[in-house]
Amino acid sequence: MPVRSTRPIRLALVGFGHVGRRFAELLGGPYGRVLRHAGVEARVTAIATGRHGLAVDPRGLPLAQALRLVGAGQALTPLHRGKPLASTRALLAAAPYDVLVELSPLEPLTGGPATSHVAAALRRGRHVITANKGPVAHAARRLSALARRHGVRFLHEGAVMDGFPVFNLAGRCLRGVTVRGFRGVLNATTTRILSRMEADVPFDVALAEAQAAGVAEADPAFDLDGWDAAVKACALANALMGADLRPADVERVSVRGVTAEEVARAAAEGKRWRLVARARRDGRTVTARVAPEELPLGDLLVSDGADGVLVLDTDLMGEVGLWEGAGGVDQTAYAVLSDLLEVAAPARP
Repeated sequence: MPVRSTRPIRLALVGFGHVGRRFAELLGGPYGRVLRHAGVEARVTAIATGRHGLAVDPRGLPLAQALRLVGAGQALTPLHRGKPLASTRALLAAAPYDVLVELSPLEPLTGGPATSHVAAALRRGRHVITANKGPVAHAARRLSALARRHGVRFLHEGAVMDGFPVFNLAGRCLRGVTVRGFRGVLNATTTRILSRMEADVPFDVALAEAQAAGVAEADPAFDLDGWDAAVKACALANALMGADLRPADVERVSVRGVTAEEVARAAAEGKRWRLVARARRDGRTVTARVAPEELPLGDLLVSDGADGVLVLDTDLMGEVGLWEGAGGVDQTAYAVLSDLLEVAAPARP
């Protein structure tokens, strides 16, 4: 059987947390095989982290060794080859790479530093893949224009609903369709808490359970007060509806005000509380809101076992629903692979 020829593609990983490490692990196995079948041989030539320093090797970094060092809490510095680099910004300006994979932690109020990382790579004429919601929520229009100007791709399938193909679905399977609005349950932490409250578990206990399970952060305000859902709503509105929203533009109502009595009453009436993100176009204006709502049991947004549910309202197809089961690191890592395959694919006519 003939061996298919491959061309090299060099990756710079900015952020080497759970998703970055899982992607690196799978790149040495099934992800690598999938990419070779697509005609490319991917190698990571640069890694930048917040806690473990950075490393560059034009020949390709030894990922197994990088994973061991970070897993042991050690710096990546011993793997670096070449001139010392003082910062991620310096790495993005000097390192040899074809694609930036931006996986740094989200800063919801400004979208930085991820947005500046993405812009720097695009200006250098490099493709960008990100699973960070910040650049899409804060600068989708500007970054997309920058990518077009430099003839490269800005892809972000992992920014909302992990690896579920939200953006690809709208862009490639709903061609000619206008998204007029959407509604969705996009925050797993609040869904879990409200579901536990339906079983008579107090709010504080349900929150502690979510934290113990790693679903909620030690400081859960980002989830409970609607910031996570607002950032995702902006990313969706900006990418699917051509809006130019920022998270601060989104009206937010916290789930902290939903009482056990309200949850019990809703259950008795055949309803459930969920934190719902909505967006709607009115002429040229797109508005978004995140707030707890009572929903009937037959509503898709209260589906059991779903980490995320999104319903798009379109002009030609009516409502189109997307249902995601338990999402996680593997699903987000797959979104990076999916976008990388898009970069590797031959240009369409």
